Amino acid sequence: MTSETPAGKGVRMPRSVEDLNVVWEWDDPEGMQVRLAGYQPRDEYLRDRAGRIDQIAGALSLDPGTDLFEIGSGEGVMARELAPRVNSLLCADVSRSFLDKARATCEGAPNVAFHHIENDYLAGLEDASFDAGFALNVFIHLNAFEVYLYLREIRRVLRPGGRFLFNYLDFGDVTRPQFHEYVKSYPGAHPVAVKGFMSWLGTDVIHKLAAEAGLTPVPGSLDDHGGVCFLTLRRESD
Repeated sequence: MTSETPAGKGVRMPRSVEDLNVVWEWDDPEGMQVRLAGYQPRDEYLRDRAGRIDQIAGALSLDPGTDLFEIGSGEGVMARELAPRVNSLLCADVSRSFLDKARATCEGAPNVAFHHIENDYLAGLEDASFDAGFALNVFIHLNAFEVYLYLREIRRVLRPGGRFLFNYLDFGDVTRPQFHEYVKSYPGAHPVAVKGFMSWLGTDVIHKLAAEAGLTPVPGSLDDHGGVCFLTLRRESD
């Protein structure tokens, strides 16, 4: 089926978030890197990821008994480094091409599994099946509805006391210029392209969405780098 544009030409429009997620599929290394980090140089991106390993391990209190999940696992470089520190690690992604790449990256790691996120925000995972989870550079692309739907499912799949670390965008010295660059591109942008845009929700909104989903910020965990904010949430005991 097609929808008529103002110009009168029939164009197939996306029917669901799952249709929009095609923006995260790629077929060559250059396309992969753009989807991972925009136009950040690959060596710089990999250094950043390597530097996040201890941050994640500390914030989530990872140990050899931890069952861990990652939303937006990308090519699997974080999973490969974290897998030896935990009991199990689930790589979850909306992109089939990234999941294929993550499988190759984590080949030989017997405790790593893979899950394709369809239009269900983790609904296919079992209740209270993880001790911890994290997502890097995923929630920076989500709107308030998507953030809430993910957080609600995250609470469900976490065990009581479980933690989830993620980053999001607020206005700051680093992110304000980026906001205005996206403003220039927004008018007339195709919905698939908009799905890949960054999203500025801010700390107040994120905290309220977390509370609505039943998650509590860990005191002192907010780390703001010029508007790029890292926060750890906790599922309290029932």
